[in-house]
Amino acid sequence: MGSFMSSFWRYLQSHRRIICIAVPIFLGILYMVLCMVQLQQSIWFDESYSAYLTRFEYPKLWELTAADVHPPFFYILLKTWAHFFGHTDFAMRMLSVLFGAIAIIFAFLWLKYKYGATAAITASTLLAISPVFIRYGQEMRMYTLILAIVFAATYVLQLAVDNGKKRWWAIYAILIALGMWTHYFCALAWIAHLVYLIKIYGKKIFQKKIVATYAAAVLMFAPWLPSLFVQITSVESGGFWIRDISAHGLMDYWTESLVYMTSDDAKGWIFLLLLFVSIIIFALAIKYRGKIRMLLSLALVPVFVLILLSLPPLESMFNPRYILYSIVAIALIFGVSLVHYARDHRKKRSAKARRRQVAIVTASFLMFFGTSIVGIASVYATGNYNFDTYVKSPSKDLYNTITTIDGNQNLAIICASEWLYYDLSFYATKEHSVYFLNETVDYKYGSLYPLRESAIGRIDNLDAFLAKRDYFWYITTVNDQGEFANTFPRDSWQIYEYSTVKLNDHSDTYVIVKMARK
Repeated sequence: MGSFMSSFWRYLQSHRRIICIAVPIFLGILYMVLCMVQLQQSIWFDESYSAYLTRFEYPKLWELTAADVHPPFFYILLKTWAHFFGHTDFAMRMLSVLFGAIAIIFAFLWLKYKYGATAAITASTLLAISPVFIRYGQEMRMYTLILAIVFAATYVLQLAVDNGKKRWWAIYAILIALGMWTHYFCALAWIAHLVYLIKIYGKKIFQKKIVATYAAAVLMFAPWLPSLFVQITSVESGGFWIRDISAHGLMDYWTESLVYMTSDDAKGWIFLLLLFVSIIIFALAIKYRGKIRMLLSLALVPVFVLILLSLPPLESMFNPRYILYSIVAIALIFGVSLVHYARDHRKKRSAKARRRQVAIVTASFLMFFGTSIVGIASVYATGNYNFDTYVKSPSKDLYNTITTIDGNQNLAIICASEWLYYDLSFYATKEHSVYFLNETVDYKYGSLYPLRESAIGRIDNLDAFLAKRDYFWYITTVNDQGEFANTFPRDSWQIYEYSTVKLNDHSDTYVIVKMARK
């Protein structure tokens, strides 16, 4: 066995260059395969909103994005992508999967440059199977794009610090601006970088090249600053979708990061596995904190800043998916630190001591690997589950249920809620069109402005709409007492038949009502 391992190690050393090209490509493909397992699951509101924006021309898309809470870069890319690859859930989600694979490649390049090939291979492998990374790689949102930009920027910043060449600082400035054009929480990653730079340069932090870099980034972001000002002053205060910060919420952040479960669900042997892995992570991070400053800064600074900004009397801003780069940095910290530990002990003189250290390293890696497998299983089991609202989106299954019941009648489908309309309209066809009632919508949220600007699916004159029909489908929800959440559009119509649908434990109870003229 020892002879085989020695031969295998010599093979790796002699083919290091080829391996360092093949491994990140393989890990990117592995990540894409793990994500593609569930790319056709039901979309939820954030995704349906992203898809809805692609209906508009680029100037209008810019205008509508300015009325909501995020910058437009991802939406522009998504619209362009959909133009070439289609508007199906699988096709549009593949853009996020692709950016996830790119993020892995940049992470590998950065880690190889900073810590060597072995650390890069180990840490990037754990990154590729990170449950949360896989979960948000399946979303039609900007989270993996943020990750790719942040890892690329981190790699470039490391090059800029080490050799001081202007081109690296210039590229870093461009990446900072692109990050801000993608999501405002990228600023927390730049703060983490700044903390690292302060540690490196100390009182010399305000030298010309650093100040010029950040000034250039601000100038490149400047065209969007008026829109940012409008968003800050006009968007409804408070993240109504974001839970208040609490000790329990922070525990959920940790368990979600490692096994994609709430702390309440992580019980029994899973809890023990998490406990052991957590102890190992903290011990390694403390031991090698001087060597992994950038990784620690990315993992900790955004979290601490968000906690401070979420404490009363301020409104909570703590949303884990907005700082995905901090979550996956945990896997990178573990991988890099474990390799450092193995290197420190590989020259043990005693064969017994070497075997013991090999056993420790192997057991530690397998435990972390095990948490990832448990987490991936949880991702697949829970599907498109939203830890913020504690529900799972049923929109695709609900639409399929309606069209199955409807058969060839091709009746109009009216959604009681504009939010439900967003989700179902993604799956709408000419045969089974989906509508919402303009008269019931309060357009106080910027995310509803696209509905106001598009005539597709909007019923402006309900009486004229109903005059052409003898039947239509109406979709609403019911509470635990079986009471309808919304009244019916007109008293002149009555219930012909209805079906109560509860698709799973993580969805609301819906009522599909066939309405008939009295």
